[in-house]
This record gives sequence, structure tokens and C-alpha cells, in this order.
Amino acid sequence: MHPFLSPPTAAGHPDTEQLTSAARTALAGSVALAAMLHLGWAEQVDPVAQTLSDYALHDGAAKLFTACVGSAAAGSAVVLAGLLHSRLPVGTIAPTALGVGCAGLSLCALFPTDPAGGVPSVSGLVHRHAAGASVAALPVAGLLLAGRLRRHLPVSARARRIRRLSWASSAAALLFLGTHVSVTRPVSPAAVRAAGLLGLAERVTLGLEVALLFAMADALRGGRSR
Repeated sequence: MHPFLSPPTAAGHPDTEQLTSAARTALAGSVALAAMLHLGWAEQVDPVAQTLSDYALHDGAAKLFTACVGSAAAGSAVVLAGLLHSRLPVGTIAPTALGVGCAGLSLCALFPTDPAGGVPSVSGLVHRHAAGASVAALPVAGLLLAGRLRRHLPVSARARRIRRLSWASSAAALLFLGTHVSVTRPVSPAAVRAAGLLGLAERVTLGLEVALLFAMADALRGGRSR
């Protein structure tokens, strides 16, 4: 072998470990910041009825919210970079879907939402559409990735975990969509009750999707660095 050509590195290579650790650190930071928002602004935001984005509308919380979502976006970006850097058989569609999720999170951090009942703004529209794209794209990325990795023995067990979390995230996202529709069109008493669970449905969905990103990060350990 030519002296300037390095041989393929095995699983557990420092590059892979560093990317995995960086992704997990960023995601854990996002969770910690979310906990700080819930504790610090418990009297201003109802976690059952109001969304996480509503924290950004209160004094002192906007920067913390941006850091929270930005940290999640950074974690997903590192996972994406790790998948592309590895020799795992990830294909092209799964990383593309993960890239959409990452971009959606980034836009959510940069463009704040509108107050409930307020006049829609460009920022609010970008925020809502980016959030929807991210919530939809991450489970799709997980399902596609799990399908590609399930026959790759070093990560087959991790692929099963990714698949389970992807299906759970998909179900939660559909429930979240249902509560969102109920908010915009409270056409029945049942819809009104469902609308009051908007924040809870969102938090369950986001919690599962963060767990999904953690599972994707763990799968990096089963691939070789390029």
C-alpha cells in the first residue's frame, strides 16, 4: 500500500467516536435547555396546551429557545455528517430526509413563531412550515435508514431500535397534526378538547424524535470512517 494512502479504519475509529459524542452532546444540550425553559417559564407557558415555540414570545426566553432548537439542529447535522462520513449502507434518500429535518430545525431557531391569535407574519409562516417539515422528515429518515441498516450485522440491533422509534414518532406526529387541525378548526366539542392538548402532543412528538436522533447517533459506531 502506498505510504500516503491510509487503510480503511475499523468501527470505533476516533473520528466515528468523536462524531457520535459531538451529536450526543448537542442533543443532550438541547434537552437540558428545554428543561430550563419549562422550569423558568412555568407560569407563562402551559406545557399541555401551548407549544414549545411559545417560550420564545416571553421576556428572557427567546435566546434560550433559539439555543435549544439550534442545539438540536446542530446534533442532527452532526449525525448527518457522520452518516455521510461512514461506510454504512445509508443510501441517498435517508440522508436527504435527515437533511430536511435538520434544515427545518435550523429555520425554526432563526424565525420565531407568531403569538396565538395574532396577525400572521412571514417569520411565523416560515417557522410553522419549517417545524412541520422537520417533524415529518425525521421519522421518514429513520424508517429509511433502518431499512438500509437492518441487514448490516454490526448495527442490525440499532436499526431495529431506530425503526421502533421511527414508527412511534410517526404515530405521535399524526396525533400532533390532529390536535393542530383541532386548534384551527374546532368544529366539535371533541375537537375543542383535542386542541387543549396541542402542547402535550407536540412535546411527546419532539421527545420521541430527539430519542430517534440519539439512536441514529449510536448507529454511527457500527460504521467505518471513510
